Amino acid sequence: MSAPILTVENMDVSFKIASENYKALENITFSVYPNEVVGIVGESGCGKSLTSQAILGILPKNAIVEQGKMKYKHVDLRELKDKDWRKIRGKNISMIFQEPMTALNPLVTVGKQISEGLKVHTSYSKDEMKKRTIQMMEKVGLPRAKELYKAYPHQLSGGMQQRVVIAIALIAEPDLIIADEPTTALDVTIQAQILALFRKIKYERKSSMIFISHDWGVIRNICDRVLVMYAGHIVEEGTLSEILNNPKHPYTKALIQAIPDHRKRGIELFTIPGKVPSLQDRKRDVCPFADRCSHRFDACDKEVPKIERIEGTHAAKCHLYTKEAGLHRDYTNH
Repeated sequence: MSAPILTVENMDVSFKIASENYKALENITFSVYPNEVVGIVGESGCGKSLTSQAILGILPKNAIVEQGKMKYKHVDLRELKDKDWRKIRGKNISMIFQEPMTALNPLVTVGKQISEGLKVHTSYSKDEMKKRTIQMMEKVGLPRAKELYKAYPHQLSGGMQQRVVIAIALIAEPDLIIADEPTTALDVTIQAQILALFRKIKYERKSSMIFISHDWGVIRNICDRVLVMYAGHIVEEGTLSEILNNPKHPYTKALIQAIPDHRKRGIELFTIPGKVPSLQDRKRDVCPFADRCSHRFDACDKEVPKIERIEGTHAAKCHLYTKEAGLHRDYTNH
């Protein structure tokens, strides 16, 4: 297997709130390989977006990476200064944000915003930048690209705005694209079009992606491998097939059970009891999912489980699979 394009190892991120430090991400470890799409799935507040912000060096001011390694190829991302980040962002790693209207500058034309990446990272002439910008607008499916080049964001529909945000992310041809819930604010029809565009990017550009979503339908459509996050922990990881067809962690099973299905018409939808704990309410040194888990037992209240390899690339962070608990079997047999 080729070397990973991104490696994150044992990363912890904490927030300082009212003079207290609260851990928001704990022991985050994963890699992204060339031409691979890694999905990160979980409820709101589980740390999906925070993980991407840490990778890109855009954490909120009261957040800090306490420990861990983050490497893009051979570049240590934790060692980068602001001037170094300007060379990396956009050119090597780019971000597609969830809300296009907050990501776009309302006072700057669409064409100028897309071409900014070329202005920063290349020595193209103005004419060449305009030509390449219009070509990129056409590639992401924007109609009348020459006319829209001079338009302002408010003159575009939500779907068109999202295509502009994607064009901004792609214009400098990055190796790694981080897409943070890029279809959440869109209606179903536009969502399908944007997903088709991402699949096209995946196969034509051979870029690697981290695709963040809470929607299993979206994850199923685009991802090769999946990380399931809960309360700042990666609780399960594996190929798309391993996760969807043979989920192991009780949280992953519950998430999949909660997916709406036309075959369940007339049956009350399954919901996971309780909610993701806030930073201040998270318990330390215990299983983060214990309070909501119907398979809780003594070990869950005594220590955080270790991530245990089940088979192949499939692993789960659950006491039902740890050697300490002596329970290497499917929890349905417990």
